[in-house]
Amino acid sequence: MSIALCWKVAYDDAEMRILAGFLIVSAGSLLLTPSSQDFHSRYGEPDMERFDVRHGISLTVEYGTDHLLCQALIEPPQTLIHQEQQLPLMSSQGVSEVLEEIVPAATRGKEISTAIVQSSCNESRITDYDAVTIMRSKHTCDSASRDQDVRTAVTFKRDICPMQIKLPPSNSLQ
Repeated sequence: MSIALCWKVAYDDAEMRILAGFLIVSAGSLLLTPSSQDFHSRYGEPDMERFDVRHGISLTVEYGTDHLLCQALIEPPQTLIHQEQQLPLMSSQGVSEVLEEIVPAATRGKEISTAIVQSSCNESRITDYDAVTIMRSKHTCDSASRDQDVRTAVTFKRDICPMQIKLPPSNSLQ
């Protein structure tokens, strides 16, 4: 057998070992990566979930121990471990639709108060109702744009839900 033929056989053998090793590692990593079902069967039902509800709009919800909604966050989709970056603005109409789906106006109760905080082009509107508090943040520099929403947070006022931070009434500040 010639040296060239021996070299080719050895080279092909090494190539096959590398390929086989790669396939074994790949298959093993796929088998070791837990699925949603694996987590549910091991740990039970989640207390938080995230959904893609519209193009460019995600909804993260947190449940109480009774498995009913306590808090919701509407924001642009992003990875779980994300870097500080400017996120795209969301469709204001889309955010209004999602708000109506998760907490219809008829279920919010009587409006107690509204506070608006404006800083340059950023506006935060906090509306307090009998049953919920909604904080909606917008970037309003381009008034012609349909995409102005930055983030909206909804907090339900149920005893089972985490407590909200209560601010003192404005007339008690000296």
